[in-house]
Amino acid sequence: MSLSIETLRPASPEEWDTICEACDYSTYFHSREWAEIWTAYTRGKMRSYPKLIIFSDGKKALIPLSCQKTLRQLSRQYVSSPAGTFGGWISDDPLEVGHAVLLARWMIESLGNLVWRLNPYDVNVSRINIDVWQDDVTHSLCLTGGFDSLFTRWTKGHKSAAAKAAKAIRENVNVRVGSTREDWRCYYTIYEASIDRWGARTSSKYTWEIFDEMFRRNSSQIRLWLSVYQDKIVAGAICFYAKKHVAYWHGAALEEFFPLRPVNLLMYTAIKHACEAGYQWFDFNPSGSHEGVKAFKKSFGAMPLPSPIVTCETKVLGFAKKVSQIVQRIRGYDLFIL
Repeated sequence: MSLSIETLRPASPEEWDTICEACDYSTYFHSREWAEIWTAYTRGKMRSYPKLIIFSDGKKALIPLSCQKTLRQLSRQYVSSPAGTFGGWISDDPLEVGHAVLLARWMIESLGNLVWRLNPYDVNVSRINIDVWQDDVTHSLCLTGGFDSLFTRWTKGHKSAAAKAAKAIRENVNVRVGSTREDWRCYYTIYEASIDRWGARTSSKYTWEIFDEMFRRNSSQIRLWLSVYQDKIVAGAICFYAKKHVAYWHGAALEEFFPLRPVNLLMYTAIKHACEAGYQWFDFNPSGSHEGVKAFKKSFGAMPLPSPIVTCETKVLGFAKKVSQIVQRIRGYDLFIL
């Protein structure tokens, strides 16, 4: 008897949470919380659209999706996970390649307009043939050997991650977890200064509201790591936590304190904590075209894992984008279509 999709229906919040917490290859970006943060941040323009799929063999999978209407509400665009993060299905059942083929086919053929970054931690994804729009990688540390093994590798070379973290310790830089709105506000101020420094190299820009939403949730899955020098917060990083996976999502630092190496100590501390807490992966996330960012991640021994992007669009959306480009050239401003 051939495998098929037997039932397709909306997933309940409880189903989403249960499956996400149980799935070995889920990341924070597959969570309901991540989708809800973006619903709040976009003021409802982007909304969660999770689907539960039950197969003919009784196994099930949940596909986290978010949806935004475009073209004056005439068309919908789906993102497998907001902000270009890891997407795809999750399951608390052991799925096989046949299940993955059916899931990928449904996503690509049924949703129409879709942006989907493939999840490098799902082994079935690499075993099926999916046409990708853009090749990309994420840089990740496997933590299964423990922190001592990582630290030994870091100590090789005078410019190693371990040496730079040791310098920060000698300079009396300390690391702690942010716990107050003032901590988050201070981090956002550092982020704004970093944006000014990055200039045209800035690939994304967030307003205070998304950071405030993260603080407001008081989530055990979100940590703001802070480097402090002489009672002043000089660097920070936001990490997200799932069952086996830690994602370093966002970071910023004050340029005048770079010589103290506060970012290196901050990452050293966050990685050590992840090892001791039993996580399997510490993921630095994709770097885009930022070579300096890639070099920083490699200094910790992070290895590239394939994480390409799949995009699908209907003719209607494709035509609208062409019109947008023409209007932009004529009027000199951006007409935004997700």
